[in-house]
Amino acid sequence: MSVQDATDLATAVRAGNVSATEVARHALDRAGADELGAVWLVTEERALREAAAVDAAVAAGRDPGPLAGVPVGWKDLIDTGGIRTTYGSAIYRDHVPERDAEVVARSAAAGAVCIAKLNTHELAWGVTCDNPWFGSCRNPHDPTRIPGGSSGGSGAAVAAGIVALAPGTDTGGSIRCPSSVCGIVGLKPTHGRVSLAGIKPLCPSLDHCGPMARSVRDVALALEVLAGPSPNDPRTQPVPVPRYRDALGDGVEGRTIGVAERFFFEHTDPALAAIVQEAVALLERAGARLVEIDMEWPVAGLNENSFYLTEEAGALYEHWPQRRADLGPDIVAEMEAGDRLSGREAGHIMFLRLAYQGRMLAKMHEQGIDMIVSPTEPIIAPTIGTLKVPFAGEQEVDVTSVMCGLTGVFNTLGWPAISVPCGMDSLRMPVGLQIAALPWREVDCLAAAAVVERELA
Repeated sequence: MSVQDATDLATAVRAGNVSATEVARHALDRAGADELGAVWLVTEERALREAAAVDAAVAAGRDPGPLAGVPVGWKDLIDTGGIRTTYGSAIYRDHVPERDAEVVARSAAAGAVCIAKLNTHELAWGVTCDNPWFGSCRNPHDPTRIPGGSSGGSGAAVAAGIVALAPGTDTGGSIRCPSSVCGIVGLKPTHGRVSLAGIKPLCPSLDHCGPMARSVRDVALALEVLAGPSPNDPRTQPVPVPRYRDALGDGVEGRTIGVAERFFFEHTDPALAAIVQEAVALLERAGARLVEIDMEWPVAGLNENSFYLTEEAGALYEHWPQRRADLGPDIVAEMEAGDRLSGREAGHIMFLRLAYQGRMLAKMHEQGIDMIVSPTEPIIAPTIGTLKVPFAGEQEVDVTSVMCGLTGVFNTLGWPAISVPCGMDSLRMPVGLQIAALPWREVDCLAAAAVVERELA
């Protein structure tokens, strides 16, 4: 039995054609046999309890919800009540939250079944998912390579068919990065669209939570469950949540798509850029109008996003100097970088960010641009243990800076962005197309991604 397609599974369970318990047991077997390091903890007791509740609802003629019986894995940054949640850190090794994060509670109320907690980069502060405390996570397409991060366990678990859905978190690209290099679909919604209550913060003004799945329609289904304002999170906004699945057939005819050749393609590996450009051409043949857009910053300017992250995250963890022996070396390095950032510099970065948000919104409206397309990643997934990679003509660049180089800008802007598979490179590693849209227009991301998915099927 496959657990890969959330939409079909939920339909079958709600119709009584298969039991949620049968689906859960199969997923639990897959999770228990995981050799990728994607699964940190199998949650069998909870899974069978939730599956039994779904089956009881079906037997009684009640609707168990849109995610009825769907096997879900939760990144270990996201609280699960009564189940250890370590945030990928030895400091929290024995942490057991009292209640579910809001996204977990919403999913459970919609009939989802919690199968496992999934590996994450320590404190979500990195892109490799090479965790010094709970082991490395590996890419299903090549186990010598990283699955991306920080939601690397989520990307690997979905790509390997262990679970059908695995919501991730994204501060600089951590939903889209693993989705791209693992060959699945991942959507970072508008900042404030999905509640972050019960999710360990890294950089509160850049953090997002969104769905990761094997298809665009499964991502749309999950987002309908996860999205919406929450009294528990003041960052959420009272913006109506559409039925995202209705947008999947909208297409892109008559839509205007911005392409920033210098900003996104100039420093991308030429072979990957060619694959992405073929996908962009598909959108043009489907009726979209392509125009050049100037994103203004050179690639190096995206480090403003990293500086802002370092400042906020450093403030969150400033009480930990005495615990640095319990942190991985990359996390210590990030904290030390935050220590060197002055209040004046942080204020300047905040000003730059607000100004950039305003300029880009104005530019989109002036040019009538609905979406922006780009590669999700400028390189294929590096091998495990790689800390620096050759990039943009330089000898060595930090791997996190490179792999967040094309995604972090949309965290800075707070706009929705999706990664959808658009091909494979010569090493048979997945390549992702990133599609970003204006705030609250996740429907545009989904409609365009659905076009690419259908054309490449």
